[in-house]
Amino acid sequence: MKFCPAIILILLIILIGCNDQNRCYESMDTQMIASFKASDFSIYDTLYIHGIGRVSTGDTLVYDTTSSQSKRYPLPLSLSDDSTGFVIRTQNATDTLYLHHTMTMQFISENCGFAPEYKLKGASFTRGIDSVKISDPIVNTNSLAKTINDQNITVYFNISFH
Repeated sequence: MKFCPAIILILLIILIGCNDQNRCYESMDTQMIASFKASDFSIYDTLYIHGIGRVSTGDTLVYDTTSSQSKRYPLPLSLSDDSTGFVIRTQNATDTLYLHHTMTMQFISENCGFAPEYKLKGASFTRGIDSVKISDPIVNTNSLAKTINDQNITVYFNISFH
């Protein structure tokens, strides 16, 4: 019983020392959500995406052999350039997509700091892509939490090339 106050004091010091106030609990991931569809809404077999200008090791962003109309893919945007390029392959066709954007830093919190926020301005692409619909031009830390039928962009493939 003599040691009971000492043990309580030691436990109290340990609990105070384990304060999590300096940790960041908010998401810092900023990725654009994209979906890919054939212009006739048919389903393609394989989807392969890698970034233009990325290092050769680990540059594959998507390799999906069970693609469907309902899948959405998170894709990173460039921190240093005002456009981001992707090479997109489906079955036998290869296309290039460039997304043009601006980037500002958004304050998240004192513990987390800043994260990039993008505004999509437009797209340019090769002829195997029919069109690109920008449904939500703001890409930030909330983009990954989008609902199942919501995305930043939808890419429609030209079926005569795919």
